Amino acid sequence: MDENLQYFLLILVRIASFIWVSPGFTFKGMPQMAKLTLSFGLSVAVLGMVPVPFETLTLEIYILTILKEVLVGLAIGYITQLFFSGIEMAGSFADFQVGFSMSMAYDPALGVNISYYGKVYYWIAMAVFFLADIHHQVIRTLVHSFEYIPVTQLTFSHIGVEGIVRTFSYIFEIALNLAFPLIIVALLAEIILALLSRTVPQINVLILGMPFKILLSVIFLFFFLPFLYEGISKVFPDMLKYLQEFIQSLAN
Repeated sequence: MDENLQYFLLILVRIASFIWVSPGFTFKGMPQMAKLTLSFGLSVAVLGMVPVPFETLTLEIYILTILKEVLVGLAIGYITQLFFSGIEMAGSFADFQVGFSMSMAYDPALGVNISYYGKVYYWIAMAVFFLADIHHQVIRTLVHSFEYIPVTQLTFSHIGVEGIVRTFSYIFEIALNLAFPLIIVALLAEIILALLSRTVPQINVLILGMPFKILLSVIFLFFFLPFLYEGISKVFPDMLKYLQEFIQSLAN
């Protein structure tokens, strides 16, 4: 097989693996041909930017290299997915306090069961992702990964669990920080209902409680949206930082 074709297919495997799992570049209902076309176009651009090694790989080494490229692409895409999952988790925390978690529905666009505030948080994050031009920076980071992790590299100098644990802990921190205001509102609604039940015993708190918390949370979210947008905007620079740190940690 020609060296250029070998190298191109390896680039295509890494980029396609990334595209297949990364939010913003793919979703459940996206046609497979569209994903392949996007991966092919990016691979052609990357091929002209990265020097091609002048050696033909044997079949055994080539298969191992393909498996390595699949894992690297999936790992990079999984990190971006983690940050979107953290933002969606924040909405799920808020839903649990408000009561929307009991009415979770299947979202065919995402392919998962998602609650109402989780969906709101997710699509606000997706809007920020494109409006703030984060998608181009993610693609730029993916392209730079070929400089730090060449396609012919089969050994890695450092793969530790410290960075993985730190990433997961930060994801939970993001979820709690973004959900905290709505959780406080739901708790305040509980306190108000408790005071009403003491002062006006005739009020049926069990019937009034659920719609009251939902109404209060929706009104609060309407005024909280600018701050939510700003909070989500601060998450994506950290996502790029974690992506770069992960890629650099795999470099020899």
